[in-house]
Amino acid sequence: MGLINVDQLKPGMVLEKNLLAFNGRFLLPRGAVLTEGHIRTMKTWGVVEAEVEGQDGAGIPEVIVPEIPGEILRQAERSVSALFAVPPLRSPMKEIYALALERTAVCLKEGRKDAAGIPENGNLSREKMNGPAGKARGNITPGDLVSRELRLASLPDVYYQIMEVINSARSSAAHIAEAVSRDTSLLARLLKLVNSAFYGFPSKIETVSRAVAVIGTKELSTLALGITAVQYFNDIPPEFVDMQNFWRHSVACGVYARLLASEKVGVSEERLFVAGLLHDLGKLVLFRQIPASAREAMELSAEKRIPVCDAEREVLGFDHAQVGALLLREWKIPAPLETAVRFHHSSTGFPSALEPSLLNVADTLAIAMGMGKSGSSTVPGIRPETWEATGLSAGVFHPVVRQGDRQIDDITAAFLGNGGR
Repeated sequence: MGLINVDQLKPGMVLEKNLLAFNGRFLLPRGAVLTEGHIRTMKTWGVVEAEVEGQDGAGIPEVIVPEIPGEILRQAERSVSALFAVPPLRSPMKEIYALALERTAVCLKEGRKDAAGIPENGNLSREKMNGPAGKARGNITPGDLVSRELRLASLPDVYYQIMEVINSARSSAAHIAEAVSRDTSLLARLLKLVNSAFYGFPSKIETVSRAVAVIGTKELSTLALGITAVQYFNDIPPEFVDMQNFWRHSVACGVYARLLASEKVGVSEERLFVAGLLHDLGKLVLFRQIPASAREAMELSAEKRIPVCDAEREVLGFDHAQVGALLLREWKIPAPLETAVRFHHSSTGFPSALEPSLLNVADTLAIAMGMGKSGSSTVPGIRPETWEATGLSAGVFHPVVRQGDRQIDDITAAFLGNGGR
């Protein structure tokens, strides 16, 4: 028996265990003989691994960079090595490193600049932010920042209507359809998301009621909640943060988190996607409230080659995860989402570490793959206890990245109206 990643499955292999997908959705029974059609279905539904009889585990697929000139490959190695703060000597970081190297080498060969290790302009503009405005002073707290933030703007009424749907045990398709249909922009974005590669449904879904029927009321409500929350931060000046790149990173984190979560029975993929989408909201509060201090933390992170969250704690005494979680609490976001955001950099000692740990791994993977820009100048390491909490094998990364590539552009377009590049 062995755990085989989906790219290494072949027709004729026999399943050792029942094959499950979204939220425990049953796909194939134990003993099923795989066909080409089965394997295509597994890829469509985001299955990344399966237990197969008579196999000792194919492990991690070898990363092969085809037809890459030696000098380009060496340049990619220099760039990617510089991006990893700690040499990736063991799983899961060595597998993430290999994927980053492959992607960077291909991008260099093709003349692209959208992969990890290839320098681009940073998120923050020094010229616009060197002044004293926005500098943190005294004993400022996350609560102070969130209080200021909430005085700036309020969420639309549809947000609270969606929250009612999520919190009500008697919610129906009609309730979510009524709430969403009152906001034409939300309706359009939500249907675009449902019809994207994110789900890969064979026929077009044209109504919210139909979307609820195939996804579920609570799941669709959670997605609508994420879309609405994103719109709250649509007015941050571009000199503070490149919002296209910021949201592209956030979407990638959400997509990877969702694909990783599909391996865990009982975990809501939609909730993990929205957690990924919202995991860095605290950074936006810092950019808007105290941009000079946000820049100082990012510069310290680059100088010391430490994670941004660690640099924020040195500069401010707290980090963006605390700020983001507090904002979500004030918005009365469901507790599991708040928890995942609050502990996505460290779930050590937290009794329910699975979802924050999945989010942490997804965030690291998105940074390593060069998906947008989050302000991180290095790829943070994944702690052994965090990786252990996920219960995953390193063979999951190759299919997750491959499937994520097909989804991230579509989903970014659903939220932002373009590919985000």
